[in-house]
Amino acid sequence: MSKFERIIPGTINIENSEVLYISDSGNDDFNDSLFYKVTSQFDNQPIAQSGGVVNENCKLWLPTNELFNCLSYKGDVEGWRKEITQGAKILDLITGKIVCDKIELSDNRTYLLSDCKIEFY
Repeated sequence: MSKFERIIPGTINIENSEVLYISDSGNDDFNDSLFYKVTSQFDNQPIAQSGGVVNENCKLWLPTNELFNCLSYKGDVEGWRKEITQGAKILDLITGKIVCDKIELSDNRTYLLSDCKIEFY
């Protein structure tokens, strides 16, 4: 791997940090729209007590051509996981996590990463 190649977020465990992929229609800019919607559902009473969440600037397309964007979070990992998954559920979005060489989705589907298209931006 050259020094310019990026690793797919979630394929390497980083202590006190996790990664989730969020389904995205691709109709709007993720940073300006969906990222904010997913992460701000509980602004009045936040679940996460510390840390933060960032866009990993990584898009993943399933073999079905469904698009997912990647978020990572650290600090209160359990709180952020709950906040993001519940925010996604409120918005009727699917979440996914990387487990070994697969992405496992909240709707119980699983795909090999090698069958998915990855784009860093």
